[in-house]
Amino acid sequence: MAVARVGSLAQAALRLGLTVPALSRRIQLLEAEFGTRLFERQPRGVTLTETGRDYFAALDPAWESMAQATEVVRTRGRRNVLTVSVMPTFAANWLIPRLQDFHVQHKAVEIAVETSADIEDLTATPRIDCAIRLGCGPWPGLDCEPLLAVHAVPVASPQYLAKAGRCREPRALLQQKLIGTTHQIEFWREWFAAVGLDETPRDCLAFDNLQVVYEAAAAGMGIALGLDPVVRPFIASGRLVPLYPNTVRLPRQFHLVYRSDAAKSGRGFAPFRDWLFAEAAACAGEPRVRP
Repeated sequence: MAVARVGSLAQAALRLGLTVPALSRRIQLLEAEFGTRLFERQPRGVTLTETGRDYFAALDPAWESMAQATEVVRTRGRRNVLTVSVMPTFAANWLIPRLQDFHVQHKAVEIAVETSADIEDLTATPRIDCAIRLGCGPWPGLDCEPLLAVHAVPVASPQYLAKAGRCREPRALLQQKLIGTTHQIEFWREWFAAVGLDETPRDCLAFDNLQVVYEAAAAGMGIALGLDPVVRPFIASGRLVPLYPNTVRLPRQFHLVYRSDAAKSGRGFAPFRDWLFAEAAACAGEPRVRP
């Protein structure tokens, strides 16, 4: 089922805790037992044959029932543990500094925070109850609620600015070393568009998550696009300095996303959601970053 869902032997093997050769051998044995092929091997993965599609379509409801039953048994002894998937930057700079307040108010609920730069597939990962994602939404198969707007401003370390100058005109940034994440370079394009420039940075130093981007900028490696509110701790500490007095609101924002069954899980989703939105409202009322 894992191979059929992800279309990749390597990814399925990783999920199942197997090696690729071991998983491939299991598929070969199953196909030998049936006397027909279930998968077609492609250069970029595998696809189901017609027989494979029919077979897995029949198995899918039973597999889903097994997964749900397994999750019920697994969580029976810890029904008040709510697992939240969060990008590392949001966890470190926004959620974790506030989370003790939630624990004080809701002693019976434990929040397990899992950080990942990748977007977890909540529809295929029942152990994760909800996630906080940065994007435009919606996400198929999930409930999605806007949580926090994102305002952006270029930021750099004082040491970098002492050498490069302030870049008073946005177009001058194109001559500087810009930094971004591998999957969010388009944020720079959106910022340039908001200030009236149809530009996309061509030579952007890329890292795999936003927290590392800010650390690289603080180390003087270039200019990053600071996303408020998660960049605030770097600016408050003086490690990063905004280049311009005003921020620009981006089309993307932080969302709370969850399966429709999360509210019924009994693991504390409702109080966590209420607390989260109260904190977000308070944060939205605070002054945004200033140089």
